[in-house]
Amino acid sequence: MKEYKIVEIERKYLKEDYSFAEAAMNQEETAGWHVVCVSFDTAKDMRGNMVITFSRERN
Repeated sequence: MKEYKIVEIERKYLKEDYSFAEAAMNQEETAGWHVVCVSFDTAKDMRGNMVITFSRERN
């Protein structure tokens, strides 16, 4: 059975090269989480925050 985790990164932390988001993904990857999806939450603001969905096998 899988478990999922959602991380939201505020737009103000995203640089042009998205290095902050990449670092966050790499950190979760070392903890056993795998990226499933990366999208932007534009419901409140057209600029939107980045939303990253991770999954891993439940122990």
